[in-house]
Amino acid sequence: MIETASVISFFGFLRCGEITVIKSEHFEPAINLCISDISFTDNIANLHLKQSKTDPFRKGIDIQLHKINSHICPYRVLKRYLEIRKTFLSSYQNTDPLFVSIGNLAMERDFFITKIRYVLELCGYNPKNFSGHSFRIGAGTAAGQAKIEDHMIKTLGRWSSDCYVRYIRTQPISIKHAQQQLAESFNH
Repeated sequence: MIETASVISFFGFLRCGEITVIKSEHFEPAINLCISDISFTDNIANLHLKQSKTDPFRKGIDIQLHKINSHICPYRVLKRYLEIRKTFLSSYQNTDPLFVSIGNLAMERDFFITKIRYVLELCGYNPKNFSGHSFRIGAGTAAGQAKIEDHMIKTLGRWSSDCYVRYIRTQPISIKHAQQQLAESFNH
């Protein structure tokens, strides 16, 4: 579940609050992410957010998670998670939370962040560098490093302004490369 939540958060440029709840007892199927908010076609998993920060009129927005040729594929990870969940949980209703913790309760933000930090620490990373916004920042940064066009980064992240540039973390090597290009421009 943590893998699936992480992968779709990254590829969907999702905010932590779009996949978790503050307290599990406050889960509301009409507002929060449910199993019924996921649909599949041959090559696309569609994740329907009923509301988000950039949707002030609560019309909802669909996030496409495509089947891609990569060892990390949001489509396959999500499909596998739902198949496993259906097999191992005795209760499986479409109005159930998409991500659950102990007792089949909606996954709380603190639970998710604690589990991610634990995994990061096991992998040798400083867990204090992770926050609930890290997937969104990481996706924006990775998109910039992959030279994805600005308009596509804005679309993927559902940004209506140019504020997305605040999410892109520039690596020192990129700055060095840019300075090298500037220096080489004098030689022309």
